[in-house]
Amino acid sequence: MKHRLLLAGSSLLAFLFAACGTAPTGTLSSQTVVTPPNGTTLTATKTATGYTHTTTTYTWTLQKSVNKIGLEVPHGSTGTLGYTLTYTKTLGGTVKTYGVQGEVCVTNGGSVATENLKIVDNLMYKTGSGPFQILKSFSVDTSAKSVLNPGESHCYAYTTAYTPVDGATYKNSADVTITNHSGSLGTPKGPSPDDGFALTDDVRDLQKNASAVLSDALTCPAGFTCAYAPNPNGTSVSDSGSTTYTVNVTNNTALCNTHVDLVNTASLKPSDASAVPSNQVKVDVYTGVCATGCTLTIGYWKTHAGFGPQPDALSALLPKLLGTAGGAKTQNVNTAAQAVQFLSFNGSNNVFAASNGINKLYAQLLAAKLNIAHQADGSAVSSVIAAADAFLALHDSASWATLSKADRAQVNAWMSALDDYNNGLTGPGHCP
Repeated sequence: MKHRLLLAGSSLLAFLFAACGTAPTGTLSSQTVVTPPNGTTLTATKTATGYTHTTTTYTWTLQKSVNKIGLEVPHGSTGTLGYTLTYTKTLGGTVKTYGVQGEVCVTNGGSVATENLKIVDNLMYKTGSGPFQILKSFSVDTSAKSVLNPGESHCYAYTTAYTPVDGATYKNSADVTITNHSGSLGTPKGPSPDDGFALTDDVRDLQKNASAVLSDALTCPAGFTCAYAPNPNGTSVSDSGSTTYTVNVTNNTALCNTHVDLVNTASLKPSDASAVPSNQVKVDVYTGVCATGCTLTIGYWKTHAGFGPQPDALSALLPKLLGTAGGAKTQNVNTAAQAVQFLSFNGSNNVFAASNGINKLYAQLLAAKLNIAHQADGSAVSSVIAAADAFLALHDSASWATLSKADRAQVNAWMSALDDYNNGLTGPGHCP
């Protein structure tokens, strides 16, 4: 078989020499096709705009005040608080920045994708008739399009600040290189477009934190509704000043003789800052003394026994007997701590057992007697109290385990009757 050798004159011999490292000798007798690597070409343009930006930065502070530190709002009524937000804008400083910005636009004019695309931007200057020299060099970010396919173009933005040279003329050049440029495979090569600029191309006076937005976070206590008039949230301010508003506080279901905190935090968000100045105020809201002639639950008496945060409304009503006087197992409740023990279903042995009917009877009977001592009419449950006292004179918490089914039912019936009374379902009604 005859072998065909594809030769391209001296250029092929030179290529073979480069590929093999030695000059070919003898007769080439086998069919060998050697294809040199393909390269590509680039074209590039660039823009350059000089800028002088004067940035003035402001700082803000915020103070908040309220017209009352305490507010009494009995059940069913509304109280009003007046708030004032005082905000102060202060000049923080002025900074002048010089720089150049623009973009380098690159086109792949060949038939293969680019390799190792890199752009180095050179900020250059000269004074008088001297040559341009480099003032600053930096790499342009090409990550948005690191490879250009055949025929593809992309523009890469850049910006940099610098210190001006007195009396200088400026231009900006870019060295755009790839490592597979035709005629220079393996060596970075490419175009170097340039563009002149002046510091007066873009002159601006900028303001940072020139304005701010007010916000107010209101934590309304349970049992109340709170309404702004007007709502300060979202108010935009651009200079020092103050804003006033009111909050109407309505007591819907909060217990009487109770103190709660109304917490209110105002914030001021400057337009260009992440740090937000804030100021908080707290108002003690009191629901007023409980009306007489009405009933209150075991929950009220537990939280008003002098152990905080509510006032002590219980101790003055002691002592109280749970059982008839002189009974073998009658309990004499003469301290607030003992009262909380029985009101919490801990019974005569001070061991919590909510499933123990006698413990529940102790709690409801004590609450009923406290209500009557607080001037509530007890006639609706007087016979129940008498029967329960007679029973408790002979039985305590430990007795529950030995009671008959009928006796347990009777204890639960007394407890339920007293629970209805304390909750206002019978008798004079629950306190507002």
